[in-house]
Amino acid sequence: MQTDLLPRTETPSQTARLYLFALLALCAVVFFYGLGRLPLVGPDEPRYAEVAREMFESGDWITPRLGGIHWFEKPALTYWLSAIGFRLFGVSEFGARFGIALFASVGVLLLYWFARQVRGARYAYLSAAVLVTCGMWPGFARGATFDLPLSVALSLALLSFYLWDLSLTTGETWAANAAARPNLRHVYWWVFCFALGLAVLAKGLVGIVLPAAIIAPYLLLTRSWRASWQLLWRPKLLLLGAALFFVTAAIWYGPMLARHGREFINDFFIAHHFQRYLSNKFRHPQPFYFFPLVAFAGSFPWSFYLVHSVWCAARDWRATLTDRWRVFLWLWLLVPVLFFSFSGSKLPGYILPIFPALALLIGLELVRWWEDCAPQQARLVAAVTGVFMLAVGAAAGIVGQRELGLAQNAAWTMAGIAIAVAVIYLLVLMLRGGRAAVLVLPFTALVIVIAAAHLVFPGLGRRESLRELSLTAVQVALPGERLVFYVNQDHGINFYATGLPLRDTKSELVALTSAQEVGLLAQASRSQSLLVISPKRWSDALTENPQLQTEQLGEQNFNARCSPGCDWVLLRVRRKS
Repeated sequence: MQTDLLPRTETPSQTARLYLFALLALCAVVFFYGLGRLPLVGPDEPRYAEVAREMFESGDWITPRLGGIHWFEKPALTYWLSAIGFRLFGVSEFGARFGIALFASVGVLLLYWFARQVRGARYAYLSAAVLVTCGMWPGFARGATFDLPLSVALSLALLSFYLWDLSLTTGETWAANAAARPNLRHVYWWVFCFALGLAVLAKGLVGIVLPAAIIAPYLLLTRSWRASWQLLWRPKLLLLGAALFFVTAAIWYGPMLARHGREFINDFFIAHHFQRYLSNKFRHPQPFYFFPLVAFAGSFPWSFYLVHSVWCAARDWRATLTDRWRVFLWLWLLVPVLFFSFSGSKLPGYILPIFPALALLIGLELVRWWEDCAPQQARLVAAVTGVFMLAVGAAAGIVGQRELGLAQNAAWTMAGIAIAVAVIYLLVLMLRGGRAAVLVLPFTALVIVIAAAHLVFPGLGRRESLRELSLTAVQVALPGERLVFYVNQDHGINFYATGLPLRDTKSELVALTSAQEVGLLAQASRSQSLLVISPKRWSDALTENPQLQTEQLGEQNFNARCSPGCDWVLLRVRRKS
C-alpha cells in the first residue's frame, strides 16, 4: 500500500519550513560530521590546503605560493574559503575543509530555492535531498578542492539564466511583476553575470565555457529568442552584465596580471587550461566512456533512479523536447560529459557540475510518482536500489580490508551497518511503499557518514595520508637538514612538513632515482646528512649501498593493495668518508 507522506497540493509555509529543516539537518551531518577526522589525502588536497595556509599566514591573499614558491595552477576562491576556515577554526583539516562544506550546503539550499520557483516545494525538497546524498557531492564537499565551488557557482548561474529566460518568455516567476516592480525583471540576469564571475574565480575559463555550451543549444532547441533579443535590443543590459562579470572576476585576476604578467599567463592559462585539456601532460588518461561510468557510480544510492530517468527521456523523447525545463537539465547534464570526454586529461571531479542537474532530473521522476500515481515503476526502481545497496554493503567488508587496509573488525562492522541500512530501506519499501522508501533513503546517508567517521576514516587516514611520517620527519630533522623522496613521492608532506622537502623551481617535490645522487646531495648538505622517504621496495638500494650510512627513523603503512612493498620508510642518509 502506497503512503503519501508528502502533500499532493502546493505545500503551506509550515511544510516548506519542515523541508528546509530536513535539508539543513542532512547538510549538517553529511557535510560536516567528522570533517576533520580524516587527514588531508590525495595529491591535491594537501597542496591546496598548504597554499591557503601560506595565504592566511602571510596576509597576501592574491599570489598563491606552495613552499614559498609561486604556484599558479588554480584561481583563488578555494584558497580563500580554506583560509577563512583557518581564521575561524585554526590551521587544521577541519579549517581547510569548512569553507568548502559550507559552500556545498549553500549550493543545496540554492537548488531548493530555485527548484521551488520552477515546480514547487515538493519537487524542490526531493531534488535537494537527492543532491545532498549523491555520493560524489558529499565526497567533494568534504575535501579542500576546487570542483565543488565551481559546481555551486555554475548551478547559480544556470538556474538564474533559466528563470530570467522563463520570465521573458512566459512571464512566470516573481520577475513577472515587472509592471509594478520593473527592476525585478532582470534580477536573475544580474545574478547570472555575478555567478559567471564567481565560477571563473572558482576554476578559470571553464566557468564561462560550460554555461555558454549549455545555454546556446538550449536557446536553439527551445527557439527562445527573447533572451537574445533583449541583449541585442538593449545593449545597456549586456554591457552592465559584462561589467558585473568582469568586476567579480577581476578581484583576483586583475592583481595577478598586474603583479605577474607573462608568468601567470603561461602557467595558469596555457599550461593548466589549454595543455591540460588538449594533451596528457598531467598524466590523467582515461577511456572515452569514463565519465558516464563516473556519473552512474557517483550518483549512488540514486544510480538506478538516474537510469530510469534516462530510459524515460529516451522513451518519451518527443515529450522531453517540448518541456523547456527537461531540455535545459539534459543539456546541463550531457554537455559537460561530452566536453570533458574529449579532454586528454580526465578526473572524476571534472563532471561534478552535472550533479545538480542530475538531482533535478531524478526529482522530476520522484514527483511524477506522487502526481501521476506510478507505484509500480517506483516500487521496481526502489527494489533494485535496495538490492544494489545490499550488494555494496556486503562488498564493503572485503573492499575495506583488501583495498583500504581497514582492520577486519572495523571493515565488517561497517559492512554490517551498511547491510542493516539496506534492509531497513527494503522493509520500508515492502511495508509502506515506494514513496516512503524514497523519503527514507536520504536519511540512511546520515547513518553511513557517522559510522564511516568512526570506523573508516582513522584506518584510511593512516594508509592514504603521509601525515604520521611527515610529522615524524619534522621531529627528527637536524638543523639545516632537508628531505627528498626516493623514486616515488607523496604530496601529503606539503601540508604537514612544508619547509622540509627540497623543491624545484615549480615547487614540485624533488624525487631522486639513484643512490649516488642521494649520497652526493647528503654530502653537499650543511648537516652532512639527508632525510629520505622511500617506498620500502626501493629502500634496499640505499640501505645496502656500501658508500652510504643509513638509519631508519620511521615507517608508515600505505596503500593496502601493494603493501608492504609500497609502505613508506623514513631514512637518514650520510655518505661514508
